[in-house]
Amino acid sequence: MGRARFVEQRAGYLNNITTIGDMSMDRYRHDCQTDLARIHGRTLKQALAFTRANHAFGNIAATQWIEICPICDAYALGMETNHPWPFLCADGVMRTVEDFDPTTQQPGAESLDFYGLESTRSALDSAIELAQQEFEGTRHLEEIGETFLTGNPGMTSLDFSQAVCKWGKGLRVWGNLTRHYRLPDLEQALNDWLAIATATDDAARAIAPGVAIKGLNVSFASKHLRMLDPQRYAVLDEVISQGLGFAMNPAGYALLLRCLHEFRARQGLPYNVATLESGLFYLIRQSVRARDE
Repeated sequence: MGRARFVEQRAGYLNNITTIGDMSMDRYRHDCQTDLARIHGRTLKQALAFTRANHAFGNIAATQWIEICPICDAYALGMETNHPWPFLCADGVMRTVEDFDPTTQQPGAESLDFYGLESTRSALDSAIELAQQEFEGTRHLEEIGETFLTGNPGMTSLDFSQAVCKWGKGLRVWGNLTRHYRLPDLEQALNDWLAIATATDDAARAIAPGVAIKGLNVSFASKHLRMLDPQRYAVLDEVISQGLGFAMNPAGYALLLRCLHEFRARQGLPYNVATLESGLFYLIRQSVRARDE
């Protein structure tokens, strides 16, 4: 389902860029004759804030697709950094400037396929690093989760849950939890759920009691599991769901984790599933959040 949905979206994108008005494909090449790619405005703004490159992109809307040249705009896209910013090429593959040979002006790297999301290793590695930078406090919260998991008496499930909600920009979620439950009842519900999650190898069974807690949902329940044990659990939110077709329910969550573990093993990647998912999120978010202006 994820592959079919992504391929359909990609086909629509390719159709749009080749048939806009009466323009020919020649109009979609830069002066250097390199096929133009597209990048999400939010991602491009992040790149420009870091590289401070001179550019002629004008005002950039955060949700806008921006056409870029992988060769001529290489500096702005992070050519001299350790984490160049990924962009979407016309063939539907996420790449970085590292993948382009300036002598041939063509990408040379093979792409990896995560059930319809195609990217190069350079794009995935950069996306993982950039996601770590964007979501500050990730590693610290992982340490908090590990502390809670090992039974530190100074860390309660309420402390852990509130920290997860804050990290995930879900203070409203935390407010709903405390509105629906008295704190002792909420703490008991969290304790019961997380005890099940740590004892089972069944991802659907691990997340289901969390989803049943009034005020939580699959997105924030999975954020709790991800911070509790990033070796086993990852996040399923609306970006991953919309971009790749994973259902926002316990069965969809279990499927996502199976796909992440399989992809990690198949590609021999050094990342745990939580870190791997963060990079995939960063990549697919461009297609989910961007629109043509």
